[in-house]
Formats: sequence, C-alpha cells, structure tokens
Amino acid sequence: MADVHAAFLSLASYLADRNYTFVCPTPESQTRVVDKRSTSATTRWSASLEDFFGWSLPAKKEILTKLLSAAVLKQLQETPAIIREFEDGSFMSDFRFSNLYLLHISNGETDEQNSLYYVHSAHPTKADDAVFFGPDTYFFLDFLSRANSHLPSTSPRRIIDVCCGSGAGAIHMSRAHPNSNVVGLDLNPKALRLGPVNAALAGGRVEFLESDLYAAVDQLGDIDVIVSNPPYIASSEDGKVPIYAAGGAHQGLALPLRIVEEGIEKLAKDGLLIIYTGVPIAYRRPGHDPFLEQIKEMKNAELVEYRIIHPDMWAEDVARGAYTDVGRIQVVGAVLRKTASTERRSPHS
Repeated sequence: MADVHAAFLSLASYLADRNYTFVCPTPESQTRVVDKRSTSATTRWSASLEDFFGWSLPAKKEILTKLLSAAVLKQLQETPAIIREFEDGSFMSDFRFSNLYLLHISNGETDEQNSLYYVHSAHPTKADDAVFFGPDTYFFLDFLSRANSHLPSTSPRRIIDVCCGSGAGAIHMSRAHPNSNVVGLDLNPKALRLGPVNAALAGGRVEFLESDLYAAVDQLGDIDVIVSNPPYIASSEDGKVPIYAAGGAHQGLALPLRIVEEGIEKLAKDGLLIIYTGVPIAYRRPGHDPFLEQIKEMKNAELVEYRIIHPDMWAEDVARGAYTDVGRIQVVGAVLRKTASTERRSPHS
C-alpha cells in the first residue's frame, strides 16, 4: 500500500496546484449528469481533471497526457488499482477526489479547509466494498463542528468514529482535537486502506481498525467521545442496497439505534455520543419522529441536542420498497451525554 499511498498524495498535490474543485453530489445527481453526457460523443469523454477524477468519465490517452504531467501519469500507470487502461487506449479512474469541506468564507477570508481533498470510490458506488462520500458527509462534518461546543475545554482522551468508512468523521475530530487519541472503526477493508491516505491529505492523526461496530473497543480503554454517520437506508431483500448504505430493519433505524444504545454503555461517565443519521417519517404521522422517540428513552443518557439538518433527503427512495408508507426521510444530528456509570462487559464474559 506504500506505493499507492505515495501516488495518491502526489496526485492530490498536483490537483491542488491546479485549483481542482469537485463537490461530490448525490448518487442520483451524478447518475443524471453522467447519463446525459454519455449520450453525446462530444461530452462523454473527459475534458478536465474534474471530469476524470470527479465525474468518473473515461479519458482518451491524448487528453489525459495533456491533463496530467508525464511524471504523475507514469506514477499512476505504475501503481495498481488507481487508474485503469483499456485495450482501446482509454483510461478510467477507480477513485474520485472530492473537496473534504464545503466552501466557507468568513470576514472576507477563505477557510484553508477548502483546499483539502478526500479520496473515495468512483461512480457508480454499487459494490459492497465501495467507499462512499457525498452530501451526507458534508452535513455530518458540519454537525460535528457545531457539536464540539458541548465538549469540555480539555481535550478528550479518546475519540472513536464508528462505521467510519475511510475516516471523514475521525479525521475531522483529529484536526479539531490534535492531542486526542482518535480511532476509526469499520468492517470494510477497502475503506480502512484509504483511511491513512485521507488522514495524510488532511493532516489528521487517526488509527484505523477493522471492527464490527464496537467489537474492538474493549482493547482501547476509556472513551470520551463517540461519533458516527452510520448506514441508514432500509435494507432490501433483493440486495439492491449496498452494505455500506444498509441500516437494517425498521426502515433503516436498527443500526443507528444499536450504535446509540451500545455506545452509551462504552462511554466513560459524562462522555458524549454524536450521531448523524436518517429518519423515515410516515406520511400518516408527519410530526412523529421514531428515532427521537427512542433515544429520549435511552438508559443512562441525556439528550443534549437534536437538530433536523435536512427535512427531505433521498427523495428517490420515498414511497417505494421498504418506504411505501414514508412521506420523507429527514436527516438529523443528535448529541447524547452519558449520565451514569455502566459496568463494562469483559470481552471474555
């Protein structure tokens, strides 16, 4: 992975020098753009770095040699699994480079975070081991910034990001709390391999561990903060929902609720759990939030903040499949504080 790591970093530096910008859209939006462009011989091929490393369009060799320096192209061709060359001489990238943060200008100054990149899977992200990034991630990172106000002035000893993917939440928390021990947990080996790349691109310090939710937590010691942006789309029997997006039963609420319930147990006293997730709202009960109802009743936990971040996210999924009775899927952010000690279970019990 060392050579791949170096190739990603070199490419990111090259893109930054050319003011590369790509804000990752939803899969639905990217599909519409790519499908439309693919119908025309004049637009179906990459004409810019953003086309190739953002929109995931193919590139003819004569164009790619103009877009990339000879040294960068040679390094990519010699590094497995970043770009692919086909028999007709065309190329495709297996990864996208997106801006990690949305543009923020304050008092006339542009935040330096705007120049940070994040590597994730090329479009379309249909494979079970695809590494997802998109508008959900931008909303998640913004909510983490807001939720930091609930943390004490002293640095948390340990922060973990559950279902971290390739580490956006963990990296954000590492940048905000450089003296904390930050750990990212996920089941996807491909995502975990990209984690150190993304951490290096953002100047974060994160340890990544393969773990089924909290399975690796007992070896870590006290945890002061848990953050999570878990899969929350309702699982389907036909397998059309990739594993990285599937939140399980109860219209996708099963996994987020499990993360909250088990996470409260794992936290040190007064520790915080910060979660961003989607909530299906039934059209017959438009004012009923089933996620809020359940987390308010969690034992040993105080709900500190609850915010509706987007009232109608994934409109393409509403009123079909597992969501036949759903009028909208709202995305929310919640902060809970552990209010009492719970006995940590021994991993051998």
